[in-house]
Amino acid sequence: MHANETFGLRAGEDLQEMVDAATHAPKDASGAEGGKLAFAVTERSLDERTSVLNVEGELDLAAAPSLKWALADLVQAGATQLVVDLSRVTFIDSTALGVLVGAHRSLSAGSRLAIACRHPDVLNIFELTGLDATFDIFPTLEDALAYARGDATASD
Repeated sequence: MHANETFGLRAGEDLQEMVDAATHAPKDASGAEGGKLAFAVTERSLDERTSVLNVEGELDLAAAPSLKWALADLVQAGATQLVVDLSRVTFIDSTALGVLVGAHRSLSAGSRLAIACRHPDVLNIFELTGLDATFDIFPTLEDALAYARGDATASD
């Protein structure tokens, strides 16, 4: 995966169009107005060790493979400081949670994975499944980045 590469968009749709459309009237998977927000994963490399995956929309069975590929690409490329930004995710299912667990397990010693999330429904899923104890979850991207880079510790 290359910096700022986007996964999960419909053919011919550009990320800015999706964000603009989502701001006014979200689209469902069929492209109809007023439904679910389209799913997207955007990777941003901050340096050779640090990458942020911005995830947007509903993280479900259909979207999980894109997240899995993006995370696998980053780990394979040698990223050791990963942040998954779920701030714009409105739903997460067990398939997507499994992808995150798999990515967490595949990290080499000394690597860090932090999650930025503030949506109460998504946080509730992490709590109900007990995965809030497995992952280092932060309310802001800045806090998650600080932890991933070793500048801070996870707060309970």
